[in-house]
Amino acid sequence: MKQFFLKAFSVFFAVLLFGMQTFAFSLKAASPITENEIQAVSTFNDSEIYDAFAGVADLDQYLASNADKTYTEVSKDNSALLTGVSATTSLPLSASSDQEALGIPSFLWGCVFGIIGLLVVYLMTDNNKEQTKKALYGCIVGTVVSIGLYVLVIAAASTSAATNY
Repeated sequence: MKQFFLKAFSVFFAVLLFGMQTFAFSLKAASPITENEIQAVSTFNDSEIYDAFAGVADLDQYLASNADKTYTEVSKDNSALLTGVSATTSLPLSASSDQEALGIPSFLWGCVFGIIGLLVVYLMTDNNKEQTKKALYGCIVGTVVSIGLYVLVIAAASTSAATNY
């Protein structure tokens, strides 16, 4: 058992050392930020922002006077107001078929968080069956991988214990 823990610690520290070397190399390779780049980001023309939102102000005025209209009705009546606007991008947590819960793919929710991830996807996507099915598949894959890793660790521990005696 002592030898197993020594092997486990040595593998852990080897991976840790490799990660630290990779992180240090990426910091060294990154170029420093120049003064011109800072100026380009920090200075902006606010008239460009107001010009970009001019179309949104027109749409806002139209919707204020016609509050009972839906997206499809507005797109039929005044399609010029909706240039550059889509129904799914304007509502970040809408339940469209390609919508992900909090921007994370449903498969990953199920794979990483299991049944809790499945529940989060079910509730956040307003009972979207397609996304819930993806989260279920992720939950199954995560469970199978976890069981496989558990079996490998138990097998490694039993073989290392058997060689000591």
